[in-house]
Amino acid sequence: MINLPHQEPIRFVKELLSKDENFLTATCIFPYIPTLAMVCEASAQATAGFDTDSKQAKIGFLVSLKEIEKLKEFDKKEYLVKIEKSFAFGQMQEYKFELKSDTDVYAKGFITISIQN
Repeated sequence: MINLPHQEPIRFVKELLSKDENFLTATCIFPYIPTLAMVCEASAQATAGFDTDSKQAKIGFLVSLKEIEKLKEFDKKEYLVKIEKSFAFGQMQEYKFELKSDTDVYAKGFITISIQN
């Protein structure tokens, strides 16, 4: 279970499918065909899946987007988002993401989240 303060219709991450120390995969369902901004938000929401073992909820802020690419036209409402930890410095954590459906990659890039203590 991912602990998010987001409510419908902007809670895009529905289910954490897999997780290890540096990678996770989650299901994202959008209320309609997403925009690239919605995909970036869904990726940021999915990073909360790395903190499922914590007893106390943490607040994170999306602070940076880098090398964001839309590779294919979005044509459905449900996707998988794959997240990989790529860099950490103090409260800042950078993640690489891919939005996928089957074997097709629809978007990719890097997001940076600041986690408040």
